[in-house]
Amino acid sequence: RRGGSVSFKEMAVAFSLTKAFFEWFSASDGVAALHKKHIEGDVALHMLKGTPMAAAPDSLKLDFARSGAGQAVANFMKAEQQHIGGWKVDRIVEAAGSEFNAVCWRQRLLEEVASSQVVLFSFVDCPWCLLAKERLAAIEGNEAWLPAGSVRTIELEARGRDGKALRAAIAAATGRTSMPSVWVGGRCVGGFTDGDMPSGEPGLCLAASPGFEALEARGRP
Repeated sequence: RRGGSVSFKEMAVAFSLTKAFFEWFSASDGVAALHKKHIEGDVALHMLKGTPMAAAPDSLKLDFARSGAGQAVANFMKAEQQHIGGWKVDRIVEAAGSEFNAVCWRQRLLEEVASSQVVLFSFVDCPWCLLAKERLAAIEGNEAWLPAGSVRTIELEARGRDGKALRAAIAAATGRTSMPSVWVGGRCVGGFTDGDMPSGEPGLCLAASPGFEALEARGRP
């Protein structure tokens, strides 16, 4: 270590420990039970569902997402994507049910994302989905690239089993399972605060996207 910098050995140890944690996490009984519930249920689920955070007022969810604790959760989700992203995609597709037809639902997804300049797939009680909605509401009609009426939000839970299938189609196309999923001009730019899509379809995903927030801050996605 020199001048407070982290050595390669320390980085390798940290990576190894993180990888081991997510291997344990993906094989844990708690995650298996949640996945079983997701398979059997009629709506799409997420990890915060049923927690006090999901039941909190929207104002508190927004405060949390902007806080240091919210950033820590976002960093956890980025690490999760890096280490077990493919495993999560497989679980989301499995949860869509044996009747899920990947070809048909990919076409359905393409139709949905072509329906408006910006299409936001969301969980109604997700703090980062609320951040995305808040920012889009602030700029819609006030930016040349985003006229009034050009933002469409699709709440996955409200779609029932179709919402599970849409989430599976999004996961298969982008390699991402977290929400929000933000699409601009028919192309996914990732989530609100991050855009990691290493296994995303090149024609459908913006390469090396930092997420909608950073792209919009540059002028437009």
